[in-house]
Amino acid sequence: MLGPRLECQTVQHLKQEILDVENGLTPPIRVAGQPPAHKSLVREMQELHVPAVSVVVIHNGAIEWAKGYGVVCPGGARVTPETLFQAASISKSLTAMAALHLVETGSLSLDAPIQTELKNWTVPQNKFTMQHPVTLRELLSHTAGTTVHGFAGYAAGSQVPTLLQVLNGQKPANSDPVVVNATPGEGYSYSGGGFIIVQQTLMDTANEPFATLMKKTVLDPIGMHHSNYQHPLNIALLPKVARPVDGNGKPIEGGPHTYPEMAAAGLWTTPTDLALWIIEMQHSLAGRANHVLSTEMTRTMLTPVKSDYGLGVGLQATAGKKSFSHSGGNEGYRAFYIGYEDGDGAVVMTSGNNGGNLMMDLIRSVAQVYGWPDFRVVEHAAIDLPASLQASYIGKFAAKNILDFSIRNQGSRLQLEQKGEGPQPLFASAPALLFTTASQMLIRFDSFDRGALIFGKDEYPFERIK
Repeated sequence: MLGPRLECQTVQHLKQEILDVENGLTPPIRVAGQPPAHKSLVREMQELHVPAVSVVVIHNGAIEWAKGYGVVCPGGARVTPETLFQAASISKSLTAMAALHLVETGSLSLDAPIQTELKNWTVPQNKFTMQHPVTLRELLSHTAGTTVHGFAGYAAGSQVPTLLQVLNGQKPANSDPVVVNATPGEGYSYSGGGFIIVQQTLMDTANEPFATLMKKTVLDPIGMHHSNYQHPLNIALLPKVARPVDGNGKPIEGGPHTYPEMAAAGLWTTPTDLALWIIEMQHSLAGRANHVLSTEMTRTMLTPVKSDYGLGVGLQATAGKKSFSHSGGNEGYRAFYIGYEDGDGAVVMTSGNNGGNLMMDLIRSVAQVYGWPDFRVVEHAAIDLPASLQASYIGKFAAKNILDFSIRNQGSRLQLEQKGEGPQPLFASAPALLFTTASQMLIRFDSFDRGALIFGKDEYPFERIK
């Protein structure tokens, strides 16, 4: 037990760390010659129209601190660590854990053809599936060649499709059919559609609703008692929800969207509950928890398959410090978590379509305060582009299975616009290479009508559509 003096010093030190995090938000890119752009969390929330933020920091395998900022809705209650948010694609990480639990119990196979596990739906067969049948391992690692990158959800009052209608792309589903359009196992292509196949597989195997399966298999054993996969959400829980807003801070009409695609996007949770999940993963690796997965299966989940992605998790190792992470974006919500195998980590959840930039700026601040090797600010030199060259880049473009984006002219500078995100000034590091300070994404033009979006080692071709 700490003595009164030492305990007081520890509390004061923690308060200072929190204060440093709150006032050290920085974008990922700095233009050479410009000073560091530190902002306070409150200021950035105001500038980006993000009304609600909740954060947890993990240190040495335990929750170091948790804090909420802002309000759940205009004039509403303050955000607390118990406020609920949609976790969006972070749902995939917990879905993968549930699937691997069923593998360990002998109910599923990681490498058998997934069609042998399905009872109520059939993977459409074509030349790609004939070359190699789709497996659970491939679905969980986005290497199954399946389509449909993500899902828009269904606004309040809209007719919500069944999962089979989503899989088949049948009305009232608002997404395309889930099919295989590349040879399974050959390459990485992020696919929310693949996780919907996993959802159907788990329900067919357990013979129970997906939300029930997740509660019994993952949420309850870990103690995630504020979390659920209910869609639509129980109305009694709505007072605890941070209401979603668009990029201008305007409330999403009708409130949160409904996502029948629960395995890919359906988790309701808090950063504290997600921190418990991260700690479970860390402890299971060390053989100290294993409430859901064995140490061996946890390591399998955290082993890269392709493109630094394991089974439901993104993977990275910097200066020997290994981590697993995932981001998520539903209508009106953005979220991110990272867990280091050695016991550190953080979770940030926001309401607001501009929350993506804010949450990563906040993660960078946490990384700086706690001495992590990741999330360092990168400096790019910028050059001036002739007005004629700037004009050639103006238009609307589409990167297949990733995103549509527009480049417009604002005064004498180009700016990037993406659906659900605020406009970002564009800079040029070369005549055909553009960047923003808000993202590590690079835009390379190979001609005025096509090029590639570059995310680290990955490139995604785009072409002009207008």
